[in-house]
Amino acid sequence: MTDAPEQLIQERRRSVRLRRSAMLKAKLDEIDRPNIKIAETRDEFAQSFALVYKEYLASAYIKSPHPSEMHFSVFNFLPATCVFIFRTYLTVISTLTQIFDTPLFGLPMDALYKEELDTLRAQGRKITELSALATPRETRWCNLMVFLSRTMFEYSRMNGVDDICIMVNPKHVNFYRTMFLFEDFGPEKFYAGVGAPAVALRIDMKNIERNLLEKYRNIEMETNMYEFFCKLNSTLEELQNGQAFHEKRHPMEEDAAKFFFQARQDVLAKLSKQQKEYLRVFYPFAPMAMT
Repeated sequence: MTDAPEQLIQERRRSVRLRRSAMLKAKLDEIDRPNIKIAETRDEFAQSFALVYKEYLASAYIKSPHPSEMHFSVFNFLPATCVFIFRTYLTVISTLTQIFDTPLFGLPMDALYKEELDTLRAQGRKITELSALATPRETRWCNLMVFLSRTMFEYSRMNGVDDICIMVNPKHVNFYRTMFLFEDFGPEKFYAGVGAPAVALRIDMKNIERNLLEKYRNIEMETNMYEFFCKLNSTLEELQNGQAFHEKRHPMEEDAAKFFFQARQDVLAKLSKQQKEYLRVFYPFAPMAMT
């Protein structure tokens, strides 16, 4: 028997295999080798972007179909951005993106809620935004996003995040308030980017553990979000190298970046000169749309 390719070995080291004894046990029973990781390869990004495109198109958040059949933004090229993926073996079946605030790019939410975000920035807080949440309709019963959210929550604590912000359609607000204890952060506004209304929500990481305990203290283990998010053994610490989720993030690999730059040059079209110069540091091969 020949040894597994080095790429697959590295893949295993950077993946978190999920125990079927975890919360919502029955939800994982029919998934082949469920695992969670941060996307690194062209294929992982492509699967994630294609899944977001498919679900956004079905929800009418994408008004003009694109031949690439992928949905992503310039924020995906920033080194700190994390695309969390839930896979069945090597197939992405759920995805969640966490974008870290930067002075030059800000956050996507600045388009509607810059005043609210600037209030947090003025306090020196480390802010992130959740974006591009997508799970196929046929697997939503598995509650995959709960597992992705737990990994994102752990990653946020490990990296000193103060605030996790999100824009959601008003029809989903109660879910985020009730399930994850997001708090109101900004009033309902129309978000032209998806052609739908949006509401800003926020988690203050300093208070979230206390809030989860207060709500779920008398709830049985199987559905206790406090136990699930705060008390179960860390999934991230199960990684063989121990530090894969807690090291400085790196820009997208060259072959992947070239592919996505070519596939969606429109995401670079409206960048400022300073933003283009910043990306050129990491991607000197960027296409002419960047000049």
